[in-house]
Amino acid sequence: MVSHQDMKKHREPECTGITQDKKYFDVGSSFVKRTLRRHEWMENTIGWKPPANLPQRWTTDGAVLQYLREHAPSIPIPRFRHTMEDDGAFYFCTEFVPGISMVHLTPEQKDVVTKELMVHLATLKSLRSDAPGVPSQTLLCPPLRMHRDFWKTHTCWRPKTDLPKGDYVFCHNDLSQYNVLVDPETLKINAIVDWEYAGFWPEWFERPYWTREGPGAPLEGELDDIDQGREWLREYCDEVEMPHLLTLLEKVDRAKEE
Repeated sequence: MVSHQDMKKHREPECTGITQDKKYFDVGSSFVKRTLRRHEWMENTIGWKPPANLPQRWTTDGAVLQYLREHAPSIPIPRFRHTMEDDGAFYFCTEFVPGISMVHLTPEQKDVVTKELMVHLATLKSLRSDAPGVPSQTLLCPPLRMHRDFWKTHTCWRPKTDLPKGDYVFCHNDLSQYNVLVDPETLKINAIVDWEYAGFWPEWFERPYWTREGPGAPLEGELDDIDQGREWLREYCDEVEMPHLLTLLEKVDRAKEE
């Protein structure tokens, strides 16, 4: 494991940011993020490892962007380009979208943006399904708040096949002000981003975190639906623990052992 300082010191020229589990890049007209390879995992005192479900979360993001492009073209989203795995890292690429996050606007400006955002949310809610899930995918990735206190951080969920028909709406599931990119001059929304937890869910999964600054998770005094969400996952889905990606060398070594 390495320190965050070492990661920043030796980062690639195009790298614009590093977190505990990913790197960000601006490459020409593309925005790219990738998971950390094992030798890049950062030092910590609690034995924490980057979530093994990140590749599936980004696969979900790509599938959702393609679905919305066809079924809800009025919603501003980045144009999806590709995902790929390379030597123990998973890459996600979209077009680069200019703008600033809604969180950086004044309250008056946010009021203007919110009016447009509510229109797009209404469009999302008009997309319905009688079963939970993600278009073209078999796994669901629950909102990040469900992983509070490191609960099942490496897990995705497969909806059970014998569920009775229900009424599920399309949810973003991480719609904080950070994920709304706005033109600072016109205050038009350029893109809503980070769809990795999206899909057809019970409507109550979509919490109005865009109405205030802060994370896409309940703050003190707000409705805490985490226990309810976890109970729904256990009742309606089967747990699928995801493996961490292996480098090419690790794959060769494992094949030799077998």
